Amino acid sequence: MTAKTILAFLFLLTLRTAAQEAPEPQRQAQCNFSDGRTITVTYSSERREYRLATDEDLVTVKGIGVPSGDYSVFPAKDSHNNWTLRMRKQTEKGRSSELPPLPMSVTTSAPVANFTVSFDHTGGSCVMHWGAEKFKILLSLEFTERNTDLPVFK
Repeated sequence: MTAKTILAFLFLLTLRTAAQEAPEPQRQAQCNFSDGRTITVTYSSERREYRLATDEDLVTVKGIGVPSGDYSVFPAKDSHNNWTLRMRKQTEKGRSSELPPLPMSVTTSAPVANFTVSFDHTGGSCVMHWGAEKFKILLSLEFTERNTDLPVFK
């Protein structure tokens, strides 16, 4: 191959790469409790990366304690075909620790234009909504601040 052919090929390759769409930026959904504590979900539907962060041991989900930290999260169906939220946390020693699957409520929805995560804040709870255009469903899960008077399963 001549140098001109190689340069022309590289030029066309560069143009094609530049013409491709830029990757979707990460988005965030956040819920703030009245005492200032937060739940934040950072996500990118394109990369299928979903992160949930809590500050302090503040949240219980369906009676299951969620310690503070940064979690990889993803919805999945269990062995009974029910939707659950899976939460995995990296430990300091490089291992991962997974919470029990958290049952999610399911409702059918109108087609969702894009994948979305959002929160509704009511009183002392935050309801996370997970919309997926592929399935035309809306998954929901309620988070509440930990009440020290109630038992928490770990």
